[in-house]
Amino acid sequence: MSCATMACFNRGPLALPDRVLQHPTLESVEMIVSEGDEIRIDVYRPEGPGRHATVVLLHGSGGIHDLGSQQVTRYARTLAAIGQVALVVHYFDGTGSFTADDEAERQHYWRWVRDVRAAITWADAQSYVNPRHLSLLGISLGAWLGVGVGAVDARVHRMALMGAGLEPFLADSLRHAPPMLLLHGAEDDEVPPVEAERLQQAMHRAGRRVQMVMYPDEGHTLGDSVSTDALLRAVRFFRSRH
Repeated sequence: MSCATMACFNRGPLALPDRVLQHPTLESVEMIVSEGDEIRIDVYRPEGPGRHATVVLLHGSGGIHDLGSQQVTRYARTLAAIGQVALVVHYFDGTGSFTADDEAERQHYWRWVRDVRAAITWADAQSYVNPRHLSLLGISLGAWLGVGVGAVDARVHRMALMGAGLEPFLADSLRHAPPMLLLHGAEDDEVPPVEAERLQQAMHRAGRRVQMVMYPDEGHTLGDSVSTDALLRAVRFFRSRH
């Protein structure tokens, strides 16, 4: 199907400042099994030996397919280009979902958390992954899901969440959540900024570290230049020890 008959989405890496060192990269597809369900993981990593800081990426409610936004793929390719391993988890695979609405989220939330945790277990065993530096980047639904993963899985060291909020059933479950960076569009009408503020407040009440960046004039999907800024902020946050 050509661009004349469907929306065309850029899948290449984001444009990076000249000062950012870029690496040749490798891409592959892996399949894992989570309690009988096959889950696809797209792997983007720098060439060469050694273990690298790793980011697990969780897509939004539109899923990952040719008819949807490829934002998560662009982030993954950009992360690999700057020396990180990026693992895009197709967590919809276990439930056969193409997209997800609020009802699907309520029904499948903990199953998706389970499958993301299975992906982390798989990642820990890979020779190119440094499990001591494993972070999570969630977008929209993937950000809401990431909060649940971080609440129950200590292997996630830091999280950057775009378009995030807090499920009511997690309000009292953040005592062990990792440090979070919340990145949000001030004009987001799909996930209003008040949702991110509720999450920020809950993290403060739990005594956990949280930072928030609110982008003026940005909606739910960040523009290219703001996406670059958000991703580089996330990488600095993942690398920070404070």
